[in-house]
Amino acid sequence: MTTRQWKIMMVAGEASGDFLGGELLHELRMRYPDAVVMGVGGEKMRAEGIDGPFNTHHLSVIGLVEVVRRLPVLVKVFRYLLAMMDRHRPDLLVTIDLPDFNFLLAKRAQARNIPVLHYVSPQVWAWRRGRAAHLEKFLDHLLVLLPFEKEIYANTRLPVTFVGHPLVKRALPWSLRLEGTGGRERIRRELGIGNHEPWVVVLPGSRHSEVSRMLAPMIRGCHLLKQQMPGVRFAIAGAPTLSENDILRHWPTDIDAEFRREVPIRLGATYDLVASADAALVTSGTATLETALIGTPQVVCYRVHEITYRIGKRLVKIPYFSLVNLVAGWGVVRERLQHEAQGQTLCRDLLELLTDGAVRGRMEAGYGVIREKLTRSAASPLSVVEAMLEKDLDP
Repeated sequence: MTTRQWKIMMVAGEASGDFLGGELLHELRMRYPDAVVMGVGGEKMRAEGIDGPFNTHHLSVIGLVEVVRRLPVLVKVFRYLLAMMDRHRPDLLVTIDLPDFNFLLAKRAQARNIPVLHYVSPQVWAWRRGRAAHLEKFLDHLLVLLPFEKEIYANTRLPVTFVGHPLVKRALPWSLRLEGTGGRERIRRELGIGNHEPWVVVLPGSRHSEVSRMLAPMIRGCHLLKQQMPGVRFAIAGAPTLSENDILRHWPTDIDAEFRREVPIRLGATYDLVASADAALVTSGTATLETALIGTPQVVCYRVHEITYRIGKRLVKIPYFSLVNLVAGWGVVRERLQHEAQGQTLCRDLLELLTDGAVRGRMEAGYGVIREKLTRSAASPLSVVEAMLEKDLDP
């Protein structure tokens, strides 16, 4: 076994990428304690040794306008990383998500004969499927989180390894999540909800743009449900990236203040809230997968700008839009997109979840399939990194 002091460069640009990078870097430190690590990361990666003047906040950009505004900073980070490559000549570059930025960096690394491992597949399965073959030109290996993603690259020469989804370890089933903490009764007590009162948790999204589009139809659906099921209670699970005012500013003006007082907002406690609820109304995204892994029945909804929706209908060729159904391969949860994401429909879907045991049972069975699929991985990220460093990776 080699005793060489490996030099590893890692780049992540969002909180989710920092989480993945932090876990991988922690394992790398244990396997190669003398390794030299460098690059850009967030709090978790910096805690494991990544240091420097830039972090994930400098790279976390969403939307064309924001990219243009931040372009000078992005260029500065890019040049900083190129200079690091030339100065240290790393044995491996690990890029994590952030494909538009990281793929440009990967191409520069390839020109310098530096192997590149990319962690998290871009969503070529939703659109730009032709891009899958393009990736083999500048990536040496790809790690994917979702089992169906590996099949997308079957006709390319790019080595792809499914490593399982990190949420499996974080979003534990509710029975384990609340074990030793007083369970559902504690959460209900904190929210002022009785032990036998049915209650629904609302997840309006983690971004301001999502909340601005989703909160109003979600609240209207809850308000209608209250009229049909007077005993039902509600709470909003706000992402830690938002404040209570960020959420309230989008409260629908046609819903009275009395109902507003009946819907508490809790920030940063999403998992506990979801684990203790009887049903969840969830904005499409990673939260749907988290809700499924926890085991709470859910209705998924999403809205985008009408122009974006019309363009997307022509470009996106997938049978479902929620990660839950995409992973399962069938309609485990109800999906309400665009015009279907409105009060009456969401009310009807929630009422069905709360009153129809057969519907809940089928959904919970589907959740079990999802957890099993996300757990059954071929390898760990560390094993792939180790093989690339040791030059033993199969072609």
